[in-house]
Amino acid sequence: MDNQIISAMPVPSAIPNIIWPIVPSPMAAQLLYQLQYFAASEKMPPEKLRALQFSQLIELFNFARNTVPYYQEAFASLPPMTSPEQLAERWGDIPLLSRLDLQKAGESIFSKQPPKSHEPSELMTSTGSTGLPVTVRGNKATQFFWNALTLRDHLWHQHEFDKTYAVIRYTENPNAKPPHGAMFENWGPATYPVIPTGKGYHLTICTTEEEACWLRTINPHYLNCNPSTLRELAQYFAKHGDVPSNLRYVHTNSEIVEPDLRDYVRQVMKVTLIDAYSTKELGYLALQCHEYENYHIQSENVLVEVLNESNQPCQTDEPGRVVVTGLHNFASPLIRYVIGDYAIPGDSCPCGRTLPVLKRVLGRQRNVIKMPDGRRIWPSFASNGLRLMDLFAGAQFQVIQKTLGEIHINLAHISPFSHEQEAKLRSQLEVIFDYPFNFVFNYLDKIERGPGGKYEDFKSEVV
Repeated sequence: MDNQIISAMPVPSAIPNIIWPIVPSPMAAQLLYQLQYFAASEKMPPEKLRALQFSQLIELFNFARNTVPYYQEAFASLPPMTSPEQLAERWGDIPLLSRLDLQKAGESIFSKQPPKSHEPSELMTSTGSTGLPVTVRGNKATQFFWNALTLRDHLWHQHEFDKTYAVIRYTENPNAKPPHGAMFENWGPATYPVIPTGKGYHLTICTTEEEACWLRTINPHYLNCNPSTLRELAQYFAKHGDVPSNLRYVHTNSEIVEPDLRDYVRQVMKVTLIDAYSTKELGYLALQCHEYENYHIQSENVLVEVLNESNQPCQTDEPGRVVVTGLHNFASPLIRYVIGDYAIPGDSCPCGRTLPVLKRVLGRQRNVIKMPDGRRIWPSFASNGLRLMDLFAGAQFQVIQKTLGEIHINLAHISPFSHEQEAKLRSQLEVIFDYPFNFVFNYLDKIERGPGGKYEDFKSEVV
């Protein structure tokens, strides 16, 4: 992000008839200051950035210990923490907070004395795609950093704010239904206090044909949707053509992006896929680099750890559990929260930013293939030149591991294969999955999405 880009943003003046110098509204001034700060902090030496994180964490830790019933009990055996340095040194002794712990904690995770200046707060419930929905409180502080990091993402990827932005995502808004969807005068709460934008459009998840028709009609410059929605759209456009001509970037979040999807979208839709890693409970965890496919951890918002089975920090390229601490939520602090995802830490990014790197976000533990010999493998759906999406072109598919030796392939929107075709597909699937599983084909009218419209293309039912 370049300071010159920020200074060139046509911020609306809060005082009528004052054209120059612009007088921004209080919220715009705060967000612009934050963007200026981000431009510096994203290039700080890593040790300085970590020291600043713990200067914030000592405030959060002691606040939680004094006002949050859950932490009053969980931290009872820990010594007093009087300095950021002491907290950093003892950080590994602080107990992890599992998703089940958070669910059981209920309202005891809420502060009894939240800072008045952060209020009002509101309840936020995750969709429960793990089977364990949880509820926390968000407030003005958490919303502010969500907006600031959204703006950072726009600036990193040099979006032109006068263009149109479309979103396809599950919503209960009755106006967002097909065929027309909902139209808004701006891109949303992150942008309108700061800069005029083009129109925003929103369509709830519906059939792929309806989504494609809507996109062709509004012809947006930017699109935001789940990876599974994008895969279905790319398959549709590969078959029918007529990709919206204005489209420049597609942004994804909420689900895991498989490596083959990036190449497929570039091949079919002629655009770049840009992913963001976020959660309902904690906001943005990492944003994709504008030059590389690395994810930059948003260290101004969260402390992210990637831990191995011994709860020690993983080395570069070593997959591990993602453990996150939010820095700014004093309404319901989440300290060393095991969110249920796995990721691979990477080396520093060649782009010049010093923010820590995630090389890839792998998904949840139940998204791992469990091999009969004890190995655990993250599915890539591609091997030796074969890709699952090519085998089932035009179909909606879902892979479910039922037992150590059996995998079910659920297929919708496709005619059943013959016995001969299935036999050939099984031999190809053995190559892709690197094992002669018993592959069972199930032909369905529709594969249902999970809570919040999320979709898992692979899951294991093996305990």
